[in-house]
Amino acid sequence: MTDTYYRERMARRNRQMALILGLLLLPVIVYLVGRALYYDNCTGGFDRSPEAVVRSLLGLVGQGDRDALTRCWDNRAYYDLGAGCSEICLQRVLGTPYEVVEVHVGEPARTEAGRHNLAVGVTVACPGGQRQTGEATLDTVGANLPWRHWKVIYSTLGGSIGQLWCK
Repeated sequence: MTDTYYRERMARRNRQMALILGLLLLPVIVYLVGRALYYDNCTGGFDRSPEAVVRSLLGLVGQGDRDALTRCWDNRAYYDLGAGCSEICLQRVLGTPYEVVEVHVGEPARTEAGRHNLAVGVTVACPGGQRQTGEATLDTVGANLPWRHWKVIYSTLGGSIGQLWCK
Protein backbone atom coordinates (compact mmCIF):
# COMPACT_ATOMS: atom_id res chain seq x y z
CA MET A 1 0.00 0.00 0.00
CA THR A 2 1.20 3.42 -0.89
CA ASP A 3 1.17 6.62 1.09
CA THR A 4 -1.59 7.93 -1.16
CA TYR A 5 -4.07 5.41 0.24
CA TYR A 6 -3.37 6.52 3.82
CA ARG A 7 -3.52 10.23 2.91
CA GLU A 8 -6.90 9.77 1.23
CA ARG A 9 -8.17 7.75 4.18
CA MET A 10 -7.05 10.45 6.64
CA ALA A 11 -8.59 13.18 4.46
CA ARG A 12 -11.91 11.26 4.34
CA ARG A 13 -11.83 10.81 8.12
CA ASN A 14 -11.11 14.54 8.60
CA ARG A 15 -14.02 15.49 6.33
CA GLN A 16 -16.35 13.14 8.23
CA MET A 17 -15.26 14.57 11.59
CA ALA A 18 -15.71 18.13 10.29
CA LEU A 19 -19.20 17.26 9.06
CA ILE A 20 -20.16 15.64 12.39
CA LEU A 21 -18.75 18.59 14.33
CA GLY A 22 -20.59 21.03 12.08
CA LEU A 23 -23.87 19.16 12.54
CA LEU A 24 -23.39 19.19 16.30
CA LEU A 25 -22.52 22.89 16.45
CA LEU A 26 -25.29 24.09 14.10
CA PRO A 27 -28.15 23.81 16.66
CA VAL A 28 -26.01 25.54 19.30
CA ILE A 29 -25.23 28.40 16.94
CA VAL A 30 -28.89 28.73 15.90
CA TYR A 31 -29.92 28.81 19.57
CA LEU A 32 -27.34 31.45 20.49
CA VAL A 33 -28.24 33.68 17.54
CA GLY A 34 -31.96 33.34 18.30
CA ARG A 35 -31.40 34.13 21.95
CA ALA A 36 -29.28 37.16 21.09
CA LEU A 37 -32.00 38.50 18.78
CA TYR A 38 -35.02 37.91 21.02
CA TYR A 39 -33.67 38.31 24.57
CA ASP A 40 -34.40 41.72 26.07
CA ASN A 41 -31.85 43.15 28.52
CA CYS A 42 -34.40 45.45 30.14
CA THR A 43 -37.02 42.85 31.00
CA GLY A 44 -34.49 40.10 31.60
CA GLY A 45 -36.45 37.73 29.38
CA PHE A 46 -38.05 37.29 26.00
CA ASP A 47 -41.05 39.57 26.60
CA ARG A 48 -40.20 42.71 24.62
CA SER A 49 -43.61 44.37 24.72
CA PRO A 50 -43.80 48.08 25.64
CA GLU A 51 -45.81 47.27 28.78
CA ALA A 52 -43.20 44.76 29.93
CA VAL A 53 -40.41 47.31 29.39
CA VAL A 54 -42.19 49.96 31.50
CA ARG A 55 -43.09 47.48 34.25
CA SER A 56 -39.50 46.28 34.30
CA LEU A 57 -38.24 49.87 34.46
CA LEU A 58 -40.40 50.61 37.51
CA GLY A 59 -39.42 47.31 39.12
CA LEU A 60 -35.74 48.11 38.67
CA VAL A 61 -36.27 51.54 40.25
CA GLY A 62 -37.89 49.83 43.25
CA GLN A 63 -35.01 47.36 43.50
CA GLY A 64 -32.46 50.14 43.21
CA ASP A 65 -30.60 48.40 40.38
CA ARG A 66 -28.94 51.30 38.55
CA ASP A 67 -26.94 49.15 36.12
CA ALA A 68 -29.96 47.17 34.95
CA LEU A 69 -31.98 50.38 34.77
CA THR A 70 -29.65 51.87 32.15
CA ARG A 71 -30.35 48.90 29.85
CA CYS A 72 -33.99 50.03 29.56
CA TRP A 73 -32.96 53.44 28.25
CA ASP A 74 -31.49 54.57 24.97
CA ASN A 75 -27.89 55.45 25.90
CA ARG A 76 -27.99 59.02 24.59
CA ALA A 77 -31.37 59.76 26.17
CA TYR A 78 -30.42 58.38 29.59
CA TYR A 79 -27.70 61.00 29.99
CA ASP A 80 -29.69 63.82 28.37
CA LEU A 81 -31.06 66.36 30.86
CA GLY A 82 -33.98 67.07 28.54
CA ALA A 83 -35.19 63.45 28.64
CA GLY A 84 -37.37 64.00 31.71
CA CYS A 85 -36.67 61.85 34.75
CA SER A 86 -33.51 60.19 33.46
CA GLU A 87 -30.12 59.65 35.10
CA ILE A 88 -30.03 62.36 37.78
CA CYS A 89 -33.70 62.10 38.69
CA LEU A 90 -33.73 58.30 38.72
CA GLN A 91 -30.70 58.14 41.01
CA ARG A 92 -32.67 60.11 43.58
CA VAL A 93 -35.68 57.76 43.52
CA LEU A 94 -33.78 54.46 43.38
CA GLY A 95 -35.02 52.04 45.99
CA THR A 96 -38.50 53.56 46.22
CA PRO A 97 -41.01 50.71 45.92
CA TYR A 98 -43.94 51.41 43.63
CA GLU A 99 -46.98 49.28 43.08
CA VAL A 100 -48.06 49.53 39.46
CA VAL A 101 -51.80 50.19 39.37
CA GLU A 102 -52.38 50.75 35.68
CA VAL A 103 -50.42 50.76 32.43
CA HIS A 104 -51.94 52.28 29.31
CA VAL A 105 -50.14 51.64 26.01
CA GLY A 106 -50.90 54.05 23.18
CA GLU A 107 -50.49 53.59 19.45
CA PRO A 108 -47.06 53.84 17.80
CA ALA A 109 -46.37 56.98 15.79
CA ARG A 110 -43.82 57.10 12.98
CA THR A 111 -41.13 59.75 13.35
CA GLU A 112 -39.48 61.74 10.56
CA ALA A 113 -36.46 59.44 10.88
CA GLY A 114 -38.65 56.43 10.09
CA ARG A 115 -38.64 55.05 13.65
CA HIS A 116 -41.65 54.34 15.88
CA ASN A 117 -42.35 56.19 19.12
CA LEU A 118 -44.93 55.02 21.60
CA ALA A 119 -46.36 56.75 24.68
CA VAL A 120 -47.05 54.53 27.68
CA GLY A 121 -49.01 56.03 30.58
CA VAL A 122 -48.55 54.62 34.09
CA THR A 123 -50.31 55.03 37.41
CA VAL A 124 -48.47 53.83 40.51
CA ALA A 125 -49.31 53.68 44.19
CA CYS A 126 -46.67 54.81 46.66
CA PRO A 127 -46.13 53.07 50.01
CA GLY A 128 -47.94 55.97 51.72
CA GLY A 129 -51.05 55.38 49.60
CA GLN A 130 -50.85 58.39 47.28
CA ARG A 131 -51.06 57.78 43.54
CA GLN A 132 -48.75 59.22 40.93
CA THR A 133 -49.09 59.25 37.16
CA GLY A 134 -46.41 59.53 34.55
CA GLU A 135 -45.59 58.73 30.98
CA ALA A 136 -42.70 57.11 29.18
CA THR A 137 -41.96 57.52 25.49
CA LEU A 138 -40.46 54.41 23.95
CA ASP A 139 -38.55 54.18 20.68
CA THR A 140 -37.84 51.33 18.27
CA VAL A 141 -37.02 50.66 14.63
CA GLY A 142 -39.66 51.62 12.09
CA ALA A 143 -40.03 48.17 10.55
CA ASN A 144 -42.35 45.66 12.18
CA LEU A 145 -39.57 43.16 12.86
CA PRO A 146 -40.29 40.22 15.18
CA TRP A 147 -37.09 40.90 17.16
CA ARG A 148 -37.44 44.66 17.68
CA HIS A 149 -36.75 46.07 21.13
CA TRP A 150 -38.30 49.13 22.79
CA LYS A 151 -36.04 51.61 24.61
CA VAL A 152 -37.05 54.59 26.76
CA ILE A 153 -36.16 57.97 25.23
CA TYR A 154 -38.24 60.24 27.52
CA SER A 155 -39.87 59.61 30.86
CA THR A 156 -41.71 61.34 33.67
CA LEU A 157 -41.78 58.09 35.65
CA GLY A 158 -40.31 58.98 39.03
CA GLY A 159 -41.46 62.60 38.89
CA SER A 160 -39.14 65.51 38.29
CA ILE A 161 -36.01 66.64 40.09
CA GLY A 162 -38.04 69.22 42.00
CA GLN A 163 -40.96 66.93 42.78
CA LEU A 164 -39.99 63.27 43.10
CA TRP A 165 -42.58 60.53 43.47
CA CYS A 166 -43.22 59.10 46.94
CA LYS A 167 -40.60 61.29 48.66
